[in-house]
Amino acid sequence: DVSQLLSKRGNVPLFEKISLEGAQSGLSWLTILRKRESYRRVFHNFEIDKVAGMTSADVERLLAEEDKDNPRNIIVRHRGKIESVINNAQCIQRLLKENPDKPEYFDELVWSFVDDKPILNTQWDGKSLQNALTQSEESQAMSKTLKSLGFRFVGPTTMYAFMQSCGLIIDHPVDSPEWVTSRDRLKQRQGGYQERSF
Repeated sequence: DVSQLLSKRGNVPLFEKISLEGAQSGLSWLTILRKRESYRRVFHNFEIDKVAGMTSADVERLLAEEDKDNPRNIIVRHRGKIESVINNAQCIQRLLKENPDKPEYFDELVWSFVDDKPILNTQWDGKSLQNALTQSEESQAMSKTLKSLGFRFVGPTTMYAFMQSCGLIIDHPVDSPEWVTSRDRLKQRQGGYQERSF
């Protein structure tokens, strides 16, 4: 499926992405990228039920972890961010229990904010960072909805980055190699896509 080359789909992959974006808040993405395997290790490869079952004792253990020889082996020791991963897993778990006929309900919920059609930037040329978006109507709506469902660390800017990383929004500068590749793949995407002047 050509769309899979561009889009992140599935409850678990999206849970991992939203967790890493929350962890990245206020930090560089490279910092989190270097620690991604450690996040997968301590959060059970982001298996939703296992993470939802983690306790305050697990939080304390993660806060106390140290590895002076290789900092990549430990996650960012921020209580709120660690607790948010567990909390958000519990929120997804609850949503799935409330929608037993939709086993990929979290995926459906996330993609509903773009009507299941990725949005391609058709205007921003990348020359002015002042014109680069950090949030959109869709990320604001997603943030508002997820917060109402009990999710944490899901502000509109974080959700915009989440939507970028999962292929819901493709805002590479127009005519850049990445943009051209994305456009060509989107043209082959079953279900279509949207174009937007950012």
